[in-house]
Amino acid sequence: MTSKIDAVNRNPKKIRFISTRKKSHSKISTIQPELDYKRLYENSLILERTINTQGIIIACNNAYAKHFGYSKKEIIGKSIFNHIAKESYDEMRRTFHIWKKTGIVRNREIWFKRKSKTIFLGLLSATNIYDSKRHLIGSNTAIRDITEIHNARKKIQENYIRIRVQLDDLKKSNNLLLVMEKKYKNLYEKTPALLRSVTTKGIVTDCNDAYAKSLGYSKKEILNMSLFDHTAEKSIKDMTNDMNQWRKTSVISQKEIWLKRKNGTIFPTLLNGINLYDENGKIIGRTATLTNLTQIYRAREKLQTKEKQIEKQFKALKKLNRIKDEFLTMITHELKTPLVPINSYTDILLSEVLGPLNEAQKNRLVIMKSSSKSLLKLISDILDAQKIELGQLTLKKETYDISEIIKETVNKMKPIVERNGISITTDLHERIFCLCDKIRIEQVLSNLITNSLDFCSKESGKIHIKLHTQDNVTKIVVKDNGVGIVKGSLDKIFVKFYQADTTTTREHGGTGIGLSVCKGIIEGHGGKIWAESEGRNKGTEIHILLPMTKS
Repeated sequence: MTSKIDAVNRNPKKIRFISTRKKSHSKISTIQPELDYKRLYENSLILERTINTQGIIIACNNAYAKHFGYSKKEIIGKSIFNHIAKESYDEMRRTFHIWKKTGIVRNREIWFKRKSKTIFLGLLSATNIYDSKRHLIGSNTAIRDITEIHNARKKIQENYIRIRVQLDDLKKSNNLLLVMEKKYKNLYEKTPALLRSVTTKGIVTDCNDAYAKSLGYSKKEILNMSLFDHTAEKSIKDMTNDMNQWRKTSVISQKEIWLKRKNGTIFPTLLNGINLYDENGKIIGRTATLTNLTQIYRAREKLQTKEKQIEKQFKALKKLNRIKDEFLTMITHELKTPLVPINSYTDILLSEVLGPLNEAQKNRLVIMKSSSKSLLKLISDILDAQKIELGQLTLKKETYDISEIIKETVNKMKPIVERNGISITTDLHERIFCLCDKIRIEQVLSNLITNSLDFCSKESGKIHIKLHTQDNVTKIVVKDNGVGIVKGSLDKIFVKFYQADTTTTREHGGTGIGLSVCKGIIEGHGGKIWAESEGRNKGTEIHILLPMTKS
């Protein structure tokens, strides 16, 4: 029995079914198909809904309402787009317009949205509803939840992509293996190193061109020969031990092996190699690399000859150096000896015990005394420099307050400084203790003050000494406003006999020994000394760091 849905009446929630048979049929026969259809519609497991041409839901079955999480009352009268997920909103609009234009909707995949905001993928198909004049007035839409099918399809797709990637990787690996095999073969054949492959019994199964050529055989002659046929008599024992050790441990050790050519001549090589395995991982042989050491042996012989010559020359130089050191020590001691009576007699003469002196005589004696003191200081500096160089400088260390040492040194030097019209000032933190040799630290300070004195302008020169702590280290800075030092010479002024500027040095005096002695003394205390200057006529700062100790 066939029937169709008549036009939607004024209440869009109701659908009236009109029989297509003649009115002569009974009323029961007209109503029964409608009841059967409604029962089928309501109880279907497929999600079904009925909409008008504006997309308003005018009916739905139980399965639809339950799956979307609404009551029927909440669904009826609402737009179908209320149930569309944002992922498919545009697609649903296109589908809706296509349906209205063509009346066809078949198996469209649409993402739907439940009341709980969760989404699912549905397969949508529609059956059109016409009025009695065959005008499209709505549709019955059937929706199947294909989320599981979608997930399975997605998983299959992912697996397919993964398999394709693995297949491509496998193809690439296979191609790479072919390329590597070819490269390895070329490398094996053409490398200048001597290569041979042998079984665990020492039978040669392969070799490269360099190996065959070096031994004077053809490759055909070498194959199936024993490696001992190519080993010189002097290395047979070493080669036997190496093979036995390898069979036990699978380790190929580096070893010098002498090889024997076909013509009987021999040459040295360095043996190394890698193991060869079968498909089960069992060692079936090894490929050895034999590096020809002939050139190295020749170079070694020349080197040994040169080493003997150098050793002989070195011994001679050490002897000369020792003689030089002994001579320098002796000559400086000998130079000091006559200076003692010179100084003594000069003092006696100046005291006028032996008779009165006129002013000219006194002036000459003062010059003699000053010159002898300078010479004595120079000799002392040379002796100290020599001791430092030989590592023989002895330091008698005790705990001292550095500020007291600086004060004593400044007081001793003050008359000389002030006589030259130069001012000397200090800025000293008290009670800074160091384990040091007081005499040697005084020597360093005296040298630095004398240095500043020599290079400062008379009447306008200034020397300032600062003492403080920095990061638990004692820091002394001796600063002057003298001629300064160019930056390129700052690191060199502590080198023995170095003169930053010979014209300046000659003008003010100096040998370049004093600062090297200062460096040796400070470093002997575990300290550090360096110079800083902004350049010519910008003055100089000498910085000293010394380890602190508790009082």
